[in-house]
Amino acid sequence: MRAPIAAALACLLTAGAATTASAQTKINIGIVTNPSFVHTRAANAFKACLDKQVPGKFDVVVHHSAVLGSETQVLQQIQLGTTQMSVSTTGPVEAFVPEIKALEMPFLFPSYEAADKVLDGPIGADLKKRFEKSGFVALSFLDNGFRNVTNSKRDVKEPSDLKGLKIRTMEAPTHLAIWRALGANPTPMAWPIFTQLQQGVIDGQENPIAVIHAAKLPEAGQKYLSLTRHVYSALVFVANKRFVDNQPEAERKALQQCAQTAALEGRSFIRDNERQQLAELKAQGMQVDENPDLAAFRKATQPVIDSLSGDTKKLVEQIRATVQ
Repeated sequence: MRAPIAAALACLLTAGAATTASAQTKINIGIVTNPSFVHTRAANAFKACLDKQVPGKFDVVVHHSAVLGSETQVLQQIQLGTTQMSVSTTGPVEAFVPEIKALEMPFLFPSYEAADKVLDGPIGADLKKRFEKSGFVALSFLDNGFRNVTNSKRDVKEPSDLKGLKIRTMEAPTHLAIWRALGANPTPMAWPIFTQLQQGVIDGQENPIAVIHAAKLPEAGQKYLSLTRHVYSALVFVANKRFVDNQPEAERKALQQCAQTAALEGRSFIRDNERQQLAELKAQGMQVDENPDLAAFRKATQPVIDSLSGDTKKLVEQIRATVQ
């Protein structure tokens, strides 16, 4: 008797487990970076937070290292609903939410504190609303840090030093415009770019310290780093709007709260580690120019800001008024 009873009990437990598993809502998060980058760290923090706040409700799978494609491709998947979420740089978002390029303007944010004030305030709330018309929900903002330029050829002290250099940029019109204004030869390219740098397809790239460090760019032949801090590199925790709207109230609230928790953890990771990461890059042989001619860089890129119009121009004016 015991064997049949045990077998029956096992079947019941298996059925129960299957029912529990089937009740979970799948969340696929597409990330282009590997687990050492803040994008993936934030996604994993989001998963851990959800597991704690609403245990058993969601099955979160973080697809890192661009296995689902480039950031643009992942954003397209989110629009279609085949992927539910991403932690994306805002550059590629420009193709879907044009006003986001306000955050990409050169030398707009003087500090992390200024960026937080903007993104956690009314301007950030306004930007989040603009995602909805394209089928997205912007759950929270975090960042990569401030972007700096590296290359394999020479020290970059002023814009004229960039002449002829093939600099990889994100696939975003604003970033192409910035680097054309600086006199470089901008080359839009999806991440990752280690092989292209190593093989000399491109001479350099521009990214925050955290990215340069995590991507091990000195090993790809990047010898020179100039601390231009030309653009604040915002990230956004973005989701499919229909997916979020269809969740019960408690789960929807958890999605929002955990995205914000993950964003705060991501910000802390970037800021707490930047100085040490820079020291390690120097130890790896990178020649770091800590005092490039920022006035010359600002002057060269001012036409990019002057070319703005409409809502984006108004947003930049609001940001400037907020951070002054």
